[in-house]
Amino acid sequence: MGEKREDFVIAGKIHGTHGVRGDLKIEIFPPNFDLPDVIYIKDKEGNFVPLYIEHFSKKKNLIRFKGFDDIDKAKKIKHRYFYVESHKLPELDKDQFYEYQLIDMDVIFNGKVIGKIIKVDDRLPTAYLIIKCVDDKVRHLPFIKEFVKEVDTEGRKVVVDLPEGWFSL
Repeated sequence: MGEKREDFVIAGKIHGTHGVRGDLKIEIFPPNFDLPDVIYIKDKEGNFVPLYIEHFSKKKNLIRFKGFDDIDKAKKIKHRYFYVESHKLPELDKDQFYEYQLIDMDVIFNGKVIGKIIKVDDRLPTAYLIIKCVDDKVRHLPFIKEFVKEVDTEGRKVVVDLPEGWFSL
């Protein structure tokens, strides 16, 4: 029995290699999330392929997987999003979202898709949605009720009301 797509969520990204032993830099999206022993990446067909963690240093954000224990093997899985089974993530309140849930969502304004969310910047007191618009420009939208009217995680879309002049940015 293969896992269903809905059972998986993006939990971070595997970046480049580090050293010669197959270590990879890793970025974990949900805050304070303890990785399970197995995470998944997608193959070219979109199937989920398990990666078994051999060693993980939270402090250095370095990870090594069984069977990928040299730099050449590790290179094959770099620069990829990784997934975990959704039931392994801590539950959130109704109006809270993990960044990974928002990534790649369509942004809808006046009934039209105006772009996709490519990142969430939460370094400031107000989080910002980083949106790659259909005109190829990247724009920032404060993630506040005034502008973000609805987040539909099932339908993979965010309905927004934009501030005047936002498109001329």
